[in-house]
Amino acid sequence: MQKIVLIEPQSKEDHVYKHVRMPRLGLPLLGTQLQEAGYEVNFYLGTGDSLPWSNIFKADLVGISTTTATCREGYQIAGLLRANNIPVVIGGIHASFMPDEAVQFADYIVRGEAEYSFLPLVRSIEAGELPQDIPGVSYWVDGEPVHNPPEQFKVDMDTIPIPDLTLMEKSSSMRTIPVMTSRGCPYNCTFCCVTQMFGRRYRYRCTESILEELAQYEGKHIFFCDDNFVADPKHSRELLREMIDRNINLKGFGAQVRADAAFDDELMELMTRAGCSIVYIGFESINPETLKGYNKQQSVDDIKESIRRFHEYGIRIHGMFVFGGDADTADTIRETADFALEAKIDSIQFMMLTPMPGTPLYEQLESEGRIITYDWSLYEGQHAVFKPVMISPEDLQNETVKALKKFYSLTNIFDNVTTTGWASALHRAIGWGLTRHFAYQNRWFVQFLKNQQYANPQPVTLFEHLLQVPDKADRTSQTTTSPLKVSLTEQQGVLYLKLKGFAGSLHLRELKRTLKKLPRHCSQMVVNTEGLRFVSEKTAAGFAAYLEKLGSRVRRLQVITAAEKQARIFLNWKRKSRIKLPRFEVRVYKH
Repeated sequence: MQKIVLIEPQSKEDHVYKHVRMPRLGLPLLGTQLQEAGYEVNFYLGTGDSLPWSNIFKADLVGISTTTATCREGYQIAGLLRANNIPVVIGGIHASFMPDEAVQFADYIVRGEAEYSFLPLVRSIEAGELPQDIPGVSYWVDGEPVHNPPEQFKVDMDTIPIPDLTLMEKSSSMRTIPVMTSRGCPYNCTFCCVTQMFGRRYRYRCTESILEELAQYEGKHIFFCDDNFVADPKHSRELLREMIDRNINLKGFGAQVRADAAFDDELMELMTRAGCSIVYIGFESINPETLKGYNKQQSVDDIKESIRRFHEYGIRIHGMFVFGGDADTADTIRETADFALEAKIDSIQFMMLTPMPGTPLYEQLESEGRIITYDWSLYEGQHAVFKPVMISPEDLQNETVKALKKFYSLTNIFDNVTTTGWASALHRAIGWGLTRHFAYQNRWFVQFLKNQQYANPQPVTLFEHLLQVPDKADRTSQTTTSPLKVSLTEQQGVLYLKLKGFAGSLHLRELKRTLKKLPRHCSQMVVNTEGLRFVSEKTAAGFAAYLEKLGSRVRRLQVITAAEKQARIFLNWKRKSRIKLPRFEVRVYKH
């Protein structure tokens, strides 16, 4: 094994994050480790349709790192790779908290921090051995997934290399360079999965290593991607002083901080002198009860004063608010938009509370039956995916979009020019365009939320049929086949189609007629083909072509099969020309 490809999939869904071409640092770090160990490594960032498949198909192994919002794209990529006999490893935060789901689409799963486990796993695969002694790894044995115990020790930040970002295709096109100085967070907000993934204790890289990395990027803009860049003020001051003393000439930098950073005069002075141009702050809410429910440990007065002080030092603010807490109403959302304008926040992100797997919030809402959809591609803060207490999901969605439009209106674009310069106007102008494009593209979702108000939580059988073969001309090849059993049920907006028996071309024709009119309010469909067999490979390819068309009628189509050969036919039915992902995911159920 020599050639390894690493992929960070980007979602095709329309939201603000799809416009940011900046990788998370997990795969660049692992790629650097592999490269130092003698492997040839390529790293790609993009949607499945944009990837250089001719290069990827030459890989001996592919690693995919997903978030919750990008896992669907990752699963589709994995299905196509496995259909071409390329082993797949899936990791990242979603796979770490949903390993039983993720392992259905992969050969191996790496859970949690992967710096101590991924390279040993690659060597184990190369040697043809089971990774039974590697902590945090999941794999298959005799048709059953095995989950090794997690790694007991958190990664020592000084043992990991400086990530080589040139591994990424078109890395020179990055406008902002990500740099990590720490991991972990002690605050444990109920909706955040950082503490579950990285722990509640801050771990820092040594200052010298960070400075060595920053020296590579003089003249460029940096984003410190720590969850809280100034969590330890003493450590932050040391780093900032050294950046100033060594005259590391950055174009500027941004960082995620808490509001309380503004109350440290020395820290603020050093940030300004070192080149900080913007901070990203999770204010979360101006509703005191909501702040308490989020366990945010800050007050509305803290928020107001921090805004004033950051502006006093000439630092722009990107404020992030989360709507949908148990105490939030439509008025809360409207008042937050007014507050953001009056306080002169430069740019904002109004997001909806999202129950991310692995968080206390997810466990609570799932146990209460308040989650509306498990379409993970909608779990990016831009869609209402659960039932709030004081407001309907539909109103939560509509009021959030209205608040965004109000803040990012043409009349407000130039409000902060005299405070923080023209960059503020530029970001507001971009926000104006993105907000309106998002609202237009997601009109379907508002209708989906309306329909969910009447959705029956219990499965509803839409029909059960035995599809016979009526054409005598086809009996020569199908007289011994049993009728095709078809069952279609619906539960909470998801259609479940189960097929059992032997299928010939005439069966498929009848199936298409039967499914000609699907309920319009359903956006997801699961097709279970575990009990389905085809009379010929040609018939299977025809069924795959039908799945492709069916996939254009629903947002998510998942196909469950019990045979890897059958999965390959589904995914490779256009072997010579297929360079795009199919419209469906394939999950091979390993018996």
